[in-house]
Amino acid sequence: KEYTPPEISAMVLKYMKDYASEYLGEEVTEAVVTVPAYFNDSQRQATKDAGRIAGLQVYRLLSEPTAAALAYGLDRGGQGMIAVYDLGGGTFDISVLRLRDGVFQVLATGGDSALGGDDFDRALAAHLLEAARIDEPAPLQHESARVAARAAKEALSSADTTTCTVPALGLCDYSLTRATFEGLVETLIARTLRACKATLKDAGLRASELDAVVLVGGSTRVPKVREMVEKTFKRPPLADIDPDKVVAYGAAIQADVLSGSPREGITLLDVVPLSLGLETMGGIVEAIIPRNATIPISARQVFTNYSEQQTGM
Repeated sequence: KEYTPPEISAMVLKYMKDYASEYLGEEVTEAVVTVPAYFNDSQRQATKDAGRIAGLQVYRLLSEPTAAALAYGLDRGGQGMIAVYDLGGGTFDISVLRLRDGVFQVLATGGDSALGGDDFDRALAAHLLEAARIDEPAPLQHESARVAARAAKEALSSADTTTCTVPALGLCDYSLTRATFEGLVETLIARTLRACKATLKDAGLRASELDAVVLVGGSTRVPKVREMVEKTFKRPPLADIDPDKVVAYGAAIQADVLSGSPREGITLLDVVPLSLGLETMGGIVEAIIPRNATIPISARQVFTNYSEQQTGM
C-alpha cells in the first residue's frame, strides 16, 4: 500500500500520542508541534494535517529555533540577540532572534531544507564504497555502507580513529580517522555557514553583535561543526542541553504557557521564512509578502486580466 507523507507523519505522531497517554494515564488530545523554521506553507499545512489524522488538535506550530531559545531560558535573560544554529538529520535552519522584555522577535531565518547529517553519512558511505573499490553497489551494499558510515560518524565525535568492518563490502578492520571524515564533510558544513552569513546580513547584524549562539540537532555533535561555528560567530556556542532534546523541552514550555500555567507569558513574533506570491502569466511569480516579514501580516495587490477573452483566473 502507498502512503502520503502526512499519513507517515501521522503514524509517528500517533505513536507519540499513545506513548504520552500511557505514561500520563490519561488521554492526550492536544499538542504543540515543532517544525523546521525554513518549512514552506504547504509543508506546515501537511504537518497540521498529520496531527489531525493522528487525532490531535495542533494548538501551535512552533519553529524549532524559537523552541530551542525557550529551552535555554533565554527569555529570562532580559534582552539580547540570539542565533540558533539547527543542524538535524535532514534539514538545516539558522534563525536570528531579538529578545526584549519577554518578546521573542525573529529577525531573519534561513537554511536549507535538504541538508543535514544524512548528507554526512552519504559522503562517508561513498568513501567506504570507494575504499572497497565498488563502483556500482547493489542496494544491500549501499545500505550496509550507509549504516557503517553512520556508526563511524558517531564514533568519531568522541574518538580520533575508528575501525569499520562491513562484510557486505568486503571491508575488514578498515581504519578511519577523524581528519579523513572532516575532509569529506567540510564543504557541507561550509554550505551551512554561507546560509548563516546571509541570514545575519538579512537581520542587519554582524557576528560580533550577537549575545549567544545556540546549537540544536544531533549533527552539531560533530566536533568540526562546533569548531567552524565558533570561528564564524566568534564565540563558543551554547550546547549544554542535549541537542536532540532541546527543541522538545522548548515545545513543552510553550505548551505549558498555552495551557494557562502561572509561568510568565512569552510572546513570539515569528516571520515568513520564504516569500509568498502568485504565479502570473508567463510563469512569473509576483511576490506579495516578502520573506522575513513579521507575522501576522496581510497584503493587498490589484491584478488585471491578461486578455479580454479570458474566462477564468
